[in-house]
Formats: sequence, C-alpha cells, structure tokens
Amino acid sequence: MNKLLNKLFLYKAMVGKGSPRFNMSRSPKLHRYMSTTSASKKKPSPKCSGAKKSGGSPRVKQRADWNPALERSLVDILHEYKDSGYRGDNGWNSEGWNKMVKEFHLRNKYVSYTKAQIQEKEGQLKRDYKMLKAAKQ
Repeated sequence: MNKLLNKLFLYKAMVGKGSPRFNMSRSPKLHRYMSTTSASKKKPSPKCSGAKKSGGSPRVKQRADWNPALERSLVDILHEYKDSGYRGDNGWNSEGWNKMVKEFHLRNKYVSYTKAQIQEKEGQLKRDYKMLKAAKQ
C-alpha cells in the first residue's frame, strides 16, 4: 500500500495539476482499464454497521422457543385443518398455512412466530412422530 502511495505522490510531483495527463488519470474511463490489486481495495469490517450483509432477510432470524402448551396448540390446529381441503398429497398449501398461522396467533397472543418458524416446528413434530413410530415397532 505504501509503495502505491509513493508512486502516486511521485507521479503528481512530476505532472502538474493543469496537465492533461493528470486530468486523464482521474478519468473514470481510465480507471476501468487500470489494474487494481485486491490489497489496494479497502473492504468494510463485518462489525461495521455500514457493511453489507450477503443474502438473507433484513430481519435477524431468531430461534423460536416452544413449550409443551404451544406444541399442543399447534397440533390441535393441524388436526382441525386436516380435512378442510387445505392439505394435498404434498402437504399444506399456502392458503392453509396462512390460516393456521392466524389461528395460532389468535390462540396464543403472547407469542409471535413467523410462518417459517411454525412450518419448521410442524416438520420437526412430524420427524419425531415417525422416529417414535419406527422405534415402537
């Protein structure tokens, strides 16, 4: 980095400010063709608030805290909606999930889980059920 600054300083000293070569060095078209090293580009710190995060949603995804009462409430809702036409061969459709999430929040006003968190819990309950069923046999 110091070598680059020294070269730039020497170049500016050799070429005057009003010189066409100096003005050309500040041209955006010229910068496109000039070689840049990765060392000369400064990357923002990941701890810096201005640093861009790659991918994901702007919200921080937090893990949901489930207790037996919430699990029971979710299982009751899933059981109620089982024969309502919102379930196909490949699982619940989007409209069914939206209605079940609303119903879950109406029954449990003190929690606010996202649709994805509730879907993940349903998948976990299903895996646990299958594992226990296989162990029982």
